[in-house]
Amino acid sequence: MQQKLSGVLPVVPTPFFEDGAVDIESLRNLVNFSVDAGVGALVYPGVASEDVQLSSEERKACLSAVVDQNAGRVPVIGGVNATTAEGMVQMAEQVADLGADMIMAMAIPDMGGDWSKWFHRISDATEGLPIVLQNLFAPRGADLSAEEMIALANAVPAVRFVKEECIPSGERVSELVAAVGADLDAVIGGGGARYLFEELERGAVATMPAIELLETHVQLMNAYAAGRRAEALELYTRSLPLLLIQAPYRMRMTKLILKHRGMIKSDFTREPLPALDAKLQALVLEQYALLNQSLEMSCAS
Repeated sequence: MQQKLSGVLPVVPTPFFEDGAVDIESLRNLVNFSVDAGVGALVYPGVASEDVQLSSEERKACLSAVVDQNAGRVPVIGGVNATTAEGMVQMAEQVADLGADMIMAMAIPDMGGDWSKWFHRISDATEGLPIVLQNLFAPRGADLSAEEMIALANAVPAVRFVKEECIPSGERVSELVAAVGADLDAVIGGGGARYLFEELERGAVATMPAIELLETHVQLMNAYAAGRRAEALELYTRSLPLLLIQAPYRMRMTKLILKHRGMIKSDFTREPLPALDAKLQALVLEQYALLNQSLEMSCAS
């Protein structure tokens, strides 16, 4: 099954109630919001979904809701990341059964360097669904070199895309883009879209950020694809103050904005992250309002 990916492929967060239970209704709201905004695909669960904080049963229920609510409108990329390689194989079986169109799998230290062995097993568990190889820095990720990722794509036919999000990402993106061909279809930017414009300039065709700046990222990617480079650069520049804050606070900022917009009921996170105090929350929402003004002016021009 061949898939093409481009544009914005957001990682949908997992909404919780104040008591920490999963909020499926809000999750369905986020699916509709994302599809209506013009995404190229949906990703669930990923790091920004607090994936390793979810039980297997919760992951199953949430991905089922995402697939059902999406109703085939865009591809769904099911995340299979876990703390162990064996756990990733088990998650791959579950994700395939739930109707995901593709999967995303991270190279992790527990694989012991035998990347092709484990990715063959992951591929076999899904009967060959296309794989997005996620390359993340340590300690969670294995921080593969471009050469290692290209070799893995050569060895495992299902590995068709790479999401590169080590820091710095630029040179690796260029090396991966140069290898696109029979064994690799495209390169996707990561890192919360903090380095998005450089990744585009180096040939990445998609970005896989969190969801709180989705309309800005869609407009930015559309402008760049249409040759409106200056507009895209302006939107990217205006997104940076918020992305700088998002770097350490991550899902806390995502959920603050989504709650502010009435899309989720609570900004509760399970991931252990620094707290956003009242002063910083106010600054985030002020910066978010300014970014929206920029987006409206860009759309009007």
